[in-house]
Amino acid sequence: MLLKPTYLIDGDVTDIDLDQLQADGIKGVIFDLDSTLLAPRSGQLTIAVQSWLDRARVMFKMAIVSNNKKDPYIDHARYLLNMPTIGRAAKPRRRAFLQALEILQLQPSEVAVIGDRPLTDVLGGQRAGMKTVLVHPLKTMNEPGWITFFRNLERCVIKS
Repeated sequence: MLLKPTYLIDGDVTDIDLDQLQADGIKGVIFDLDSTLLAPRSGQLTIAVQSWLDRARVMFKMAIVSNNKKDPYIDHARYLLNMPTIGRAAKPRRRAFLQALEILQLQPSEVAVIGDRPLTDVLGGQRAGMKTVLVHPLKTMNEPGWITFFRNLERCVIKS
């Protein structure tokens, strides 16, 4: 099933076991941006995510693939996170994921896509032949109830 992630994390990005990814042969990580690394439109990085990224940076090559269309925001994220960042990705299309693979100089089997949405991040990563990690949005985020409802609905579909 294309919407079923390789790894289903009951927490946010900081709850991913980096050693397990490495033991499973992962050499690179492609992140979603909004709700996965940064709260949407905030442009701010939490201390917890920064600390986790510092540990991950030693173990993996990293890039970001985002559907965000705001070029100044994408440029800010690229600077703040200090990694290649591709905006206007049109996920779940494969184009941006394949572009990130070229930047990382890795094979699809060596890369995990980490994101908070099955229909964009998981589907797009799997269509490009990569492993996928589905996380909850950042713990520090407060989303409207209707968004949380749809996120929970997506997870129910995945678990069935």
